[in-house]
Amino acid sequence: MLSLGKIDHIHIRVTDLAKAQGWYQRVLNLAPDTRYKHMQSGPHGVVMLMNSNGSVRLAISQEDKPVCEPGSVAFLVSGQDFLEWIDQLAGERVIDRAGQTVARDSVVDHQFFCSISFVDPFGNPFEIVSYDHTWLAGKLKLASKPA
Repeated sequence: MLSLGKIDHIHIRVTDLAKAQGWYQRVLNLAPDTRYKHMQSGPHGVVMLMNSNGSVRLAISQEDKPVCEPGSVAFLVSGQDFLEWIDQLAGERVIDRAGQTVARDSVVDHQFFCSISFVDPFGNPFEIVSYDHTWLAGKLKLASKPA
């Protein structure tokens, strides 16, 4: 039976990215994780913050107006489990945020990790993430897609 490993990160939407980054660093002692620097640019840029041992990660992104909907919860799994989760989600006809059924071509290659995003029946967003990137890239024949 499939099992989720642990929570990888939680998305937090803010109206002022610089102010939020300063607050999270000052108050919660969360600093930017430089491995994710390439994900900061673009209209949906994300700054990944983490604690000193990497056990807590928040992905903060800026929105133009206040957002009341929750950010997504990302679960961490192994590469093999990642493939099995894709098949499980596809078999259950789970959809992504765009309303498309999750499939192996829904995987996003973030250069050193892979993710698959989906929503529950109420629109709450989730992700499954694996850092077994090299292995998954070979198995899925991934071509990098923008994050």
